[in-house]
Parts: sequence; C-alpha cells; structure tokens
Amino acid sequence: MAQVQTLPKVMSHPPAPNFHASHWQHRPAWQTTWHAIETSFGRGESFLHTLQAWQQDANAPATLFFTAFANESPSHLEPLIAGHLFGLLPGVHRIALENNKVQLTLCIGPAPVIAREVDIAADSFYTDSLEEWGAKSIARLCKRGTCLAWSYTASPLLKELQQIGIQINDPPQSGVYQPQWTPKTSLRPSSSTLFHLPNDAANRHAVVIGSGLSGAAVAHSLAGRGWTVEVLDQGENLGAGASGLPAGIFATHVSPDNNVLSRITRDGVRATLQRAKQLRLEGTQWQVSELLEHRYAGKRQLPSGALWPEAGHEWSTNAQTPQKVAGGLQENSDALWHAMAGWIQTHAFVKAQLSHPNISWRGRCNVAQLQRIDSEWQALDAHGQCLATSKHMVLANAHQCQALLDTVQCTEHEKINQRPHLPATALRGQVTLGSMAMLPPTLREKLPSFPVNGHGSFIGQLKTLQSLGTDAEDYWIVGSSFQRNDFDVTPRHEDVVSNIQQWAELMPALSDEIQQGIELSKTRSWAGIRSALPDRVPAVGEFKHPDFKGLQVCTGMGARGISWSVLCGELLAAHLNHEPLPMAASLAKLMAASRFG
Repeated sequence: MAQVQTLPKVMSHPPAPNFHASHWQHRPAWQTTWHAIETSFGRGESFLHTLQAWQQDANAPATLFFTAFANESPSHLEPLIAGHLFGLLPGVHRIALENNKVQLTLCIGPAPVIAREVDIAADSFYTDSLEEWGAKSIARLCKRGTCLAWSYTASPLLKELQQIGIQINDPPQSGVYQPQWTPKTSLRPSSSTLFHLPNDAANRHAVVIGSGLSGAAVAHSLAGRGWTVEVLDQGENLGAGASGLPAGIFATHVSPDNNVLSRITRDGVRATLQRAKQLRLEGTQWQVSELLEHRYAGKRQLPSGALWPEAGHEWSTNAQTPQKVAGGLQENSDALWHAMAGWIQTHAFVKAQLSHPNISWRGRCNVAQLQRIDSEWQALDAHGQCLATSKHMVLANAHQCQALLDTVQCTEHEKINQRPHLPATALRGQVTLGSMAMLPPTLREKLPSFPVNGHGSFIGQLKTLQSLGTDAEDYWIVGSSFQRNDFDVTPRHEDVVSNIQQWAELMPALSDEIQQGIELSKTRSWAGIRSALPDRVPAVGEFKHPDFKGLQVCTGMGARGISWSVLCGELLAAHLNHEPLPMAASLAKLMAASRFG
C-alpha cells in the first residue's frame, strides 16, 4: 500500500479565515481542484495556513495547487516544511505532499520574470507586492472569475488594475477579474476554465502501451488522479524490456553552465525521490545512499560563482578526500559528491507503481497497429483484433514507438502537416553482476557502500534482485556497455570483460584487485535496449498533427529512465488534467513531443 505523505496537522484549533479557502468554498460542485497563487512565500507561513484550512475543511477541493514565489532560496523555513524544501536553486520546484493531493510549486527568481514559467491561471491570487509585480503581470495569471487580494489600499496601481479588468471591492483590498471584453491569453486552459469539463469515465480512462519505467510512471500519475488505466505489454511478465535492469542509479547531472539537461534531471530526481518515498519501497529495494561521481579528464564540472549558490551544493559538490578514498579513487582524483542520489531496483519500482488499484496490467499483448475511429483509439494486434480502446492512448514502448506511429492512417492533413517522426536511437546496454561473498575478502571490505559512477557505474550490497530471482545474498552490479542500434540482448562475453575493465578504471585505487579478483565464470549478465533522442531530451505529450489527437507519447529516456520517468509521467498527466505543470514551462516546452510533428 502506498504511503500517504502527510504533514502533521498545523494546529488543533480552527484556523483563522483563510483568503483562498474563503473562495474555494464557493466553487461549483464539479470543480475538484483549486489553484492558489501567492507572490511572497516568506518562510512558508501562508502556505501552512492554507494547508491547515485545506486539512480541516471537509468540503475542500480534492487537490490543492499552491504556487508561490521567492526572489531567492528562502531561509529559516517553518520546521513543518523545511525538510521537504532542499536544493532550491533559481527555477521552478514541485513539492508533492499529502499523498499528492497538495502540490506546492515554488518559483525561485526575480519577480515577476520568473512568473513567465507558470502557464496556467489562478483561481485565487494574493499579493503583498503590487508595485513590484505590476498590473499586467498579475492579470496574466488571472482568468475570468479569479479572486484577488492585496495587503494595502493606498496603491497607485488600483486604477490600473481596474483598467485591465479587475473589479475592485470596498474597501479596496480585493477584487475579481471580470473584464468587459474577451481577454487574450497565451496560458493553457485550467480545468476550472473549461466549464463543465467532461468528467465521465470515458474521458478519464487511458490505455498505456508499454509497462517499463515510462509506462508505469504515466499509469501511476493518471491513476492517482482518479483515472482508470489499462497497461498493455508484449512481455509475459513485468520487466521484459529495458526496465528489467536489476538495479540502477538516480543522480543529478552537472554542467558548467547549468544547462537544460542539468535542470531537467534535478527536477526528475526530486520527482523520483518523492514517488519512491510515497510508495514505501522496502529498504532493500532502494536507497538515498549518496553517490560519488569520478570526473575523468575533461568530464563535466560544477557551475561556479553565482550559478551555484549554497542551494546547489545541497545537490552536488566537490568530493572531499575521505569520500574519494572510500569510493576507490585516488586522493588526487577529480570527483563530485551527489547528496540527493542513490540506487533503486528497477523491477520493484515498476511493480510498485503498477500496483495502484486503478491500474490493470495485461501481458502478451503485441500491439501491431493503431486505429482511430471518431474520437476513439484502438490498439490492434497483427490479426486486426482489438486489444483495447480509449479516447486517450499513450505510447511508452521506447524504440518501438515509431513503428506504431507509422501505422496511423492520415487524412488530407498529411499534405500540410508534418507526420510525427521520432528520430530515436536504440541503445543496447549490458551489465555484469555477481555475489559479494565470492569477492576476495580484502576487495570486498574496501568496496564502498554508496554507488560510484563516471564511465559506467558500480552499485554494491544489493539484496534479493527481483528481476533475476536471486536469493538473499548481497550482490554487486557494474556496467553498462553501450552499442547503438544493436537489438540483440543475448549476453556477450566481450561485454563482461569490458565491464570489468570499466569498473577497474572507475576505481583506480582498487584497479589491480578488481582485475585480479573477479572470476568471470561466476558472474551473471543482463542486457536490454534503451531509446534516446538526438537532443538528449525525452518526448512527452501530444503531437501537433490533427490526425494524432488523443495519442500521447512518453519516450526517449535513454539511460536516465529512473531519473526522468516520474517527472515525465507527472508532466503528461498535468497536461491531460489541465493542471499547473510540475516544472518550468520553458523546460516542459523543450520536452514536448510536438517538436517532432
């Protein structure tokens, strides 16, 4: 059973009147979510006050989205939330609480510039900085009916607020956005904007093709929002594809300029950490163990100066000598220490996500063709037999995704619209694993308790690898190999040799002991195929082409499936449910599948 991540009740007595709660109490019965915006997060006091009101209101919306802003990473946070708010670098951070029923989106950066990263309007909006934000920036995040309040009445902006469509109450400390014209907006419509959004079972049912990390994450994200989800997989059992990897690491990516890949990966690792905790995986199935990254010559390094403030070092920092020595490196080796990193048994993670009661899984389903009839999508087998039908179909089948896209019959739109094409590359990877007990005692005692990565990776002290059915022995795993467009998953001896050599180079202080102490005949191997896109960023969501409406994809994770899949699942679910995005809008746009047609 999933763990309900709840904060302690803020207070035992009834809360003082809360601005946001006073308005959500009057929402229409069909509106099950509420989006509150506040321009000053402070120490988190107002958020906790709103959380308290939500906890104690039996008629509160099922899901509360609370978006707040801070010019820089907040300090001296309220103790109840301080533990959840780590690594708050400039950007957008999603903190999931109360079993995902309360979603805090914290935007760090100069206001109102950082507000451009929010692309959906508020239901209620409170600001104590009218002059700093300006009327136009506030109006941008409003929709017809948004309730607003501000902290003082003498603002010279009151007249300007009226001019942009805000009807001001008496006394002049609140108002409602009710322009007498049809406002133009570039924002996505929220669920409350889409008046009487169809909420019947057919519109909240999805079919997901593929049950690896991507498919499981998407299915769980939708199921947690009340959808029913059918998951189809060609394998007889879970873990038939690349997600059968016995265990893998999740870790942040660093770059001197804090590039897109680095920012997306931090968002992804945060999402993975939150979900693994929510699912309450056993201690033998995952661990936030921290991780040592061996920086080979010319390998990426941390940003410097203002690009990497104290909050950045909560994620990644230069490794200290004791950490390098413990990780099998030389004292003069260049290395990074990642505090918010660790390992997870992939099969266990997939299985836990698919265990949601709203999800049904079916194996031996070889989908050969997609067919759209009116607004319904059908998944057909090679004989034309319909395996599943839904208005919403999600392809999460890695390098096999394009083959199914190619089966879609297009109308005259094909002449004027680019047909979706995912230029994916299949990446074969083989790992090597063995029993810790079979290692020479002197080597076994020197191996670190935390993972080490660089060119390849090492994880030790793994117990009961579910995907391989191992016993209770402790195992180590190293790898992986890297072969492009190679689809043969038969284990290869030369890859075993290469993986052991890679391990020796990863830990130069233990190189001789590794090369001399590993008996290749007593190791095991596993190989799988991953899928990557040329810009190294996944593809998530719907295509532009009108004949593909209702068809979503979640693919292109490459070697970062553990770090990215949960974030991608949440992103896709946010779009389908017309919710605030779980990340900066500019980063989400770079991940949009629509860039491929």
